[in-house]
Amino acid sequence: MVFPLARAGAPAHADMPPEVRDLYEEAAAVTPISRRAGAALARATVERLIKHLDAGAPANARLDDRIALLHGRISTPLQQLLDIVRVLGNDMLHVDEQPGDLAVIALDEDQGPGVIELVLRAANDLVDELVTRPRTTSSLWAHLSPGTQQNIRAKQTRLGVEVPAPTDESTPVPPSPSAN
Repeated sequence: MVFPLARAGAPAHADMPPEVRDLYEEAAAVTPISRRAGAALARATVERLIKHLDAGAPANARLDDRIALLHGRISTPLQQLLDIVRVLGNDMLHVDEQPGDLAVIALDEDQGPGVIELVLRAANDLVDELVTRPRTTSSLWAHLSPGTQQNIRAKQTRLGVEVPAPTDESTPVPPSPSAN
């Protein structure tokens, strides 16, 4: 009898870019064997994904800067989770004499697997928030009549709500405001 190999986390999001998906799958596959390696690879996955999605950021930007540049384009909980991924990945790679609290939790037999699953989910959530939902919403918005779209925009303007520009599906994420 053959048993499937254990892996962590959900499958990679269907809209995840292939070059990121490979790294995600590696992180999910290695996590049951080494949570330290899984956390480090999850961090690398998030970094590669953010670089792919936000090509407007400076090429030499650090991951913490890239995450900060996503402010206002992703939910606050996801931004916090991305920072957790960054810190945990760093802690796992740069363990001195005293590992950080996140590293201790991630390496714990009871809590660790859940923490790593949450870390892996951050990549899927990022794809969902910055690629899938905008594309789906844009597609549905296009089915509204021009008059209905105009009425919605007029109401938003009257209420002082910032009216988003129509999205271009070929550009997953608008350029960072500070990247200019």
